[in-house]
Amino acid sequence: MASRRRAGLGMEEAMTEEDSQTVPSRPVTTMVVSAACGLVFGFAIEKGKVYEPAVVKNQMLLVQFVMMKMFLSGVISGMFVMSIMSMLPFTRHQYLGAKSIFVKSLRGKGFMTASVGGVLLGAGMAAAGSCPGVILAQLGSGTENSMYTLLGALFGTVLYGILEPVVTELTKPKQAIRFQFLYNVYGSPYFAMALPFAAVLSLIVFTLELVYPWEDEVQIADSVYQSSSWITSPAWPPFLSGFVVGSLQVPVVLFIGDTLGASSSFCTITSQVFLHKSTKRLSPYLLKYQSGFQNWWQVVFVLSSVFGAFMSSIFSGTYGSVPGVSITQSFVGGALIIFGARLAGGCTSGHGLSGMGLLNLLSITTISAMFLGGVATARILQWLN
Repeated sequence: MASRRRAGLGMEEAMTEEDSQTVPSRPVTTMVVSAACGLVFGFAIEKGKVYEPAVVKNQMLLVQFVMMKMFLSGVISGMFVMSIMSMLPFTRHQYLGAKSIFVKSLRGKGFMTASVGGVLLGAGMAAAGSCPGVILAQLGSGTENSMYTLLGALFGTVLYGILEPVVTELTKPKQAIRFQFLYNVYGSPYFAMALPFAAVLSLIVFTLELVYPWEDEVQIADSVYQSSSWITSPAWPPFLSGFVVGSLQVPVVLFIGDTLGASSSFCTITSQVFLHKSTKRLSPYLLKYQSGFQNWWQVVFVLSSVFGAFMSSIFSGTYGSVPGVSITQSFVGGALIIFGARLAGGCTSGHGLSGMGLLNLLSITTISAMFLGGVATARILQWLN
């Protein structure tokens, strides 16, 4: 039985490695799909209200569950569509290739890096009321002080890029992780475990919605709320927004050959500062992100999310109406968010939507640590205030 399990795992890993060599050969198509997905992502994030700093902070204080319902809904829909893609003969190739790229992005990461990075990510989220996937959506929606969160995030990226050799040496695992995915532990196919997990998470979302109805949690003036159109409505149910975001895994996997993520885009953007020969030695880590559409598609994605959030807030009449946190919390929180995300190897999109959707053990560890760090930091900040 054990030998059969090892053989099954070896076959899947071999297929994954083979598929990792497959890269989409149409960069124009890749960038168009990236832009379209970013537009939808930003629109759904704004409608789901998880870009509002108060919503993120209240989630970490465990007094409001809009963010949790949307996040879990995104994981659920991602699990479902990726399960389908893993089973269909004409999409399995792309699924395995995207999964392989995800695993490669975690090379050199271990449970310590995932835990420490997750705690820092959560602390930054509690401080700034943001995360890598929504920083630019906050900018597009006119959220107060969101520019300082962005500046902090860029600073955190450069700081991590310079300190990466030291940080890696201190936190790298002594030996390679034996099992990357939860279903590997039991020797089962991905979909055989992902679909039951999705069902359990659906029950959790349903229960949260029963106890904390989203209409009661989202504070919108009655005069603004009156809208018969989904486009002009100031808010969508969090489970609908999450479903839309999670479903974006389909075009990203099939046309880009990757999975949803956001924090790597900050590495690509800041790496342009190190183009001169005199600065290249400062961060060999960031140099890896300077070129190639495998890196730039995420930049196109997050920049398009700015316009998506802008369009949504304009259509609903909510642009510039969301209060932010202080400049100090915005900047420091933004720096912690990206530093933690790069240390862990992913953010709420990469580790959360994609990694948890794939049942990756490092991702599950990172997101668990993220909530622990976020809850602890939110309580400390509440006490200080």
